Amino acid sequence: MKELLRLMKVMSNPVRVRIIASLEREPKHIYALAKELKLSYPLVHLYLESLENAGLVAGLLSAGEVDERERKTYHVLPFELVLTPALLTKLEENANE
Repeated sequence: MKELLRLMKVMSNPVRVRIIASLEREPKHIYALAKELKLSYPLVHLYLESLENAGLVAGLLSAGEVDERERKTYHVLPFELVLTPALLTKLEENANE
């Protein structure tokens, strides 16, 4: 139950949803996402960190296009979220045991 609530909290933020949509189209590094979303690097980093902790995105180190510095390129991990009243009832019952 706690895991579901944590996931729902992460997905309740529209910026995080926009990040997932952007990364679904094409993997990107933080700088590209920040520019695309018109947000600061630190803010995008925080959003990516929460998405990564939730298991929705992952970052891979790769050499930069312009220079050889390594940068983390983020991509969406496969996931499917199916929420039904029956699932919620089952989770609630298991939480009370």
